[in-house]
Amino acid sequence: MGEYFDNPMTTLTATARRFCFRGHCRAVRYAVAVMLSLFAVHAVPAIAQETIDDTPTSVSPPQLPTEVAVGAYLIGLSQVSEPSDPFPTLDLEVFLNLSWNDPRLASEDENRSPRVFQEEEAEEKLSEIWAPDVEVQNQVEQRQTESIELTIYADGSVDYEERFGATLNAELDLSRFPFDQQVLDMELQSFVWDRNEISLVRNSAQTGFDDEFETPEWSVTAVEGLIGAGMEVRDDREFSNYTFRIHAERQSGHYLLRLFLPLLFVMAATWLAFWEPAAERYRIGFFALLTVVATHAIVAGNLPRLNYPTLADMVLMFCYITALAVISIGIVVRRMETSGNVKRARQIDRYSLWLLPLTTAIVLSITALILWN
Repeated sequence: MGEYFDNPMTTLTATARRFCFRGHCRAVRYAVAVMLSLFAVHAVPAIAQETIDDTPTSVSPPQLPTEVAVGAYLIGLSQVSEPSDPFPTLDLEVFLNLSWNDPRLASEDENRSPRVFQEEEAEEKLSEIWAPDVEVQNQVEQRQTESIELTIYADGSVDYEERFGATLNAELDLSRFPFDQQVLDMELQSFVWDRNEISLVRNSAQTGFDDEFETPEWSVTAVEGLIGAGMEVRDDREFSNYTFRIHAERQSGHYLLRLFLPLLFVMAATWLAFWEPAAERYRIGFFALLTVVATHAIVAGNLPRLNYPTLADMVLMFCYITALAVISIGIVVRRMETSGNVKRARQIDRYSLWLLPLTTAIVLSITALILWN
């Protein structure tokens, strides 16, 4: 058989000639010889090629590059790691849509109804045709698929829809904690086909989020799809990638009501100490200092070991300064009164009464603006 396909035209032509010499009718002999020669020229090379080539045509992309439209719809942001987690993650539920066109799947009947495959039938059909093999690149563990639907249209267009839940790695910027806004990414990429073979494009019509879904402590404000390309450690080729970006902001009401508002009341009481005699300010100042220390311990317990200050750290730092200033001014005024310089002591009290809280408010505002930008 191998020798036959090495040169099928020669073999069939020789067969035709032998048939001709054995026949009795010259016309019949020549007719059969012509038919066998035509078969050798047109049919046999195609049959031989299919026999020699073991790779089905459906395994390769239909064209180079094949455009794959990607859309992602956020059903719900289930959870984001606590700020104290040194390796933050996020749990989400997503509806993923992939669309491409494969002319090899087109039907001769243009009015043919779309073929729909679900669950196991969809997975089996995907193993028979070409697919982009898009995976979640930054997932912590394999995503949990809830449903799959594959639709093949008469013109060869293919729609792949999957609903799944996944746990992803997250990069959190806590510099504005607890009034922070985070950018949470889900990165999609084909682990088989490089940028020369498939090109991921954004499907804006299939990109969005469910604004009625409520997540504890977080509010999703917007989502977007971003197209890019990059090199991978596993390969020296460049791959097309799609980033589903989620913009979320922390609901800071818990920290305001249970942390900063009580701290504000304590610092206001400390400021009122300037209406008290200097001898009574020590007690109020030390009480405020101990309160700030306890509050700082709570905030520090909710944060990882960061190498940059957060907004909460800056607020607490100036609370430290305010409490120490109340104690220091009380000591200075008390000594002046004891030494008989009462007029100078009263002047320091009047300046401190307004200058200290005003300075604290201005510095905190500037710090907040710097960190916010």
